[in-house]
Amino acid sequence: MPQKIISALLTPFVFLGSWLYIQFYQINIPVKETLMPNVSAPAQAHAGKAEALAAGGGWYVTMDERFEGDTLPELWGTSPHGLRNKEYWCDNMVPRPSDGTVKILAAALEDNVCDVCPAQGEFASGIETRKMVDGKRVRTFEQAFGYYECRVKVPVNTGLWSAFWLQTDTQSRLGSNGKDGSEIDIFESAFYNDNPRLHGNAVHWDGYSGKFYRMADRVTDTGVDLYDGDWHTYGLLWTPENYTFFVDGTAVWQTNAGGVCRVPAYLRLTVEIRRGEYGPYGARMGDFTNTKENPAVFEIDYVKVWQHTDFLKSIKSPDDFREFKPPAYMDKYYK
Repeated sequence: MPQKIISALLTPFVFLGSWLYIQFYQINIPVKETLMPNVSAPAQAHAGKAEALAAGGGWYVTMDERFEGDTLPELWGTSPHGLRNKEYWCDNMVPRPSDGTVKILAAALEDNVCDVCPAQGEFASGIETRKMVDGKRVRTFEQAFGYYECRVKVPVNTGLWSAFWLQTDTQSRLGSNGKDGSEIDIFESAFYNDNPRLHGNAVHWDGYSGKFYRMADRVTDTGVDLYDGDWHTYGLLWTPENYTFFVDGTAVWQTNAGGVCRVPAYLRLTVEIRRGEYGPYGARMGDFTNTKENPAVFEIDYVKVWQHTDFLKSIKSPDDFREFKPPAYMDKYYK
């Protein structure tokens, strides 16, 4: 039978199959949002994987970064250089580490000297476990599952959004909900102008726009002023069953949103400028007024990561999942 005839006969079935898949995909994996009182950060851990296995299993340290030198540590690079939203992410906003911390700045500048960014504008940046190597951004550290914690002072300024988050290169893939790639926001700080006791967490999967985009989030009133200029810790326990988020050692949210990501993610700590009435989580951001003479500061004391031997068997590659790519003629159904 000629190929054109076969193709014509099969087209209605392909169309129907794609349409059914798209309609079915509207039904997410049920999201369980509970809080188990017995979850906690690792109390004790082995120095490495070999020691943990030799001891019969358990927690072990995969990162203990205290930023004690005068340059960014080997695993860390600055966030992608250039226009982010209305502000620019510029390497100039990440000075050399000093006094054992990294300080990410945010300010309006009129004399910025940069080969990528303009001289005038609003500038911020971030650090992450990716670097530019031969013109390509390469992950220097990534992990699936485990416990993640940072100790930071968030910016005590209006109009700013700082965050500690995990990202996968396959967050936009379709076909397995968030199992084959998710963004996991360990904390998002955008509430200084609104309510300084608030804290935000979110999980995003299947891209950031269009018919398939999904997310789950939670805003928690911690009862504590998180913008008091003091150090606070933010953590995530990521297991094959769920995510549990922590503020100063207290669990604030537990969810299995997206079905729980199975693939490794890299780490990011960033600052964004969102001046105006509303920002993430509907927070009232206020104006951004910081200048070169008075820059906002997001200060990072440490980042620590642990892994558990029980989780290793559950780690997957994106190639372990079937990717769904809607045919072009179905654009109107999924955009």
